[in-house]
Amino acid sequence: MLKIIKQVSILALLTLILTFPYFVFGQEAYKGPTMKGALEGLGGASGYETSGISETSVSAIAGTAVSVFLSILGIIFIALILYGGYLWMMARGNDEQLTRAKELITSAVIGLIIVVAAYAASYFIFDRLTRQTLTTPAGSGGCPPGQVDYGQGCITPGT
Repeated sequence: MLKIIKQVSILALLTLILTFPYFVFGQEAYKGPTMKGALEGLGGASGYETSGISETSVSAIAGTAVSVFLSILGIIFIALILYGGYLWMMARGNDEQLTRAKELITSAVIGLIIVVAAYAASYFIFDRLTRQTLTTPAGSGGCPPGQVDYGQGCITPGT
């Protein structure tokens, strides 16, 4: 019992030591003008709408949610592979347990293929959505500010 407590405490200490720099290096070192501000200024000067676009847009939130969900599924895959490998090692000639381990590993790999395909599809879709949102100029129909597209090209209303 004492040996298990010692191993768990060493594991917890190593985990803390290895993750501690992550929080230290997470601080922002440079307090000057940000790249976001420079890009927003450039976009506004070029005639693009920058006031309605932010990191909290619907497409960004949905993309983050999908990424988190698929990351959790990836962690579950790793856990299933490790458990299947453990069952395989501990089978010791027991064909029933060996078959169960093989089926578990096969199912986990099939699940991984499905997760990777879902990630690729969601990345493609959300990339296209955000690219369309960020590259459409302000105004209706992709026209510059102050002009409207009535199907004959961009014209200024009243002319």
